Amino acid sequence: MSEQTITVNGTPISHFDFINAIQSYSMEMFRKTAEQLSDEETEQVQEVAVERIIARELIFQQALAEGVIADDEKIKQETVKVMSNFPSPEEFYATLEKAGIDRDCYYRMIRQDLSVNMMTDKKASDADEPTDEVVQAFYDANPEKMRKPSQVRASHILIKATDDESGEAKEKIEGIQKQLQAEESSFGALAQEHSACPSSAKGGDLGFFGPGSMVKEFDAVAFALKTGETSDIVKTAFGYHLIQVTDRQEEQSLNLDEIKPQISSFLKEQEGAKLLHAWVEELKTNAEINFSEPVAE
Repeated sequence: MSEQTITVNGTPISHFDFINAIQSYSMEMFRKTAEQLSDEETEQVQEVAVERIIARELIFQQALAEGVIADDEKIKQETVKVMSNFPSPEEFYATLEKAGIDRDCYYRMIRQDLSVNMMTDKKASDADEPTDEVVQAFYDANPEKMRKPSQVRASHILIKATDDESGEAKEKIEGIQKQLQAEESSFGALAQEHSACPSSAKGGDLGFFGPGSMVKEFDAVAFALKTGETSDIVKTAFGYHLIQVTDRQEEQSLNLDEIKPQISSFLKEQEGAKLLHAWVEELKTNAEINFSEPVAE
């Protein structure tokens, strides 16, 4: 590919921007790098990349026209946030340099990304609030979604174990289990004394949680216990556990008043997405988009 393959209203989309989009959508769509894609996958990713980078450029042009542009303070805040993922600012800028991105280029990319986000948020926010009738209709049509799943409240004692320490950790949890069975001490007191989990400060109390909130071995045992029961020793990737269920809430239907704010927010978000899609399609219809050569050789 040459350095310029697509122009949008006279503005070129660089080879660099296109390659970046290819890499990003390769991971998003297939969890692969661009180099790992099959020919068919490459074609799919390129189609998506072309559509999205054109849309992004059109939105940015509209942001410029309406003055919806990220200021230097927003760019600074975003840079600090990104930089926090690196050991030092020097490491951050060195990584940019290795990728062939100088500071001016980076700041331009960040300004464009933030401005595009601001512009799309502005357009999506034009969506009307759903009426009470629309909310009621959605509630009535989706009874399976209007339920709060069952939850348990559990406490646990965790003894961490690496492969090398597994035997020692198993002996320790067995000793704690014997103390519980002999009623020598309460579960909470033993959790405070021995558990390696931060919940030890609260006697091992994890609060209420729903299915799938914990690792599967822990989850399966916790939801099989009755209130007041204590488990046998449970092994997970974290180590050895003893689990005690202290309370339980059964699955229950949510009335409209409880769930109305979430329904309204969801429906407004959907309407905003429709408005945004229609707006971008209108921008494309009215735009002059030229391909100087095929996007792939």
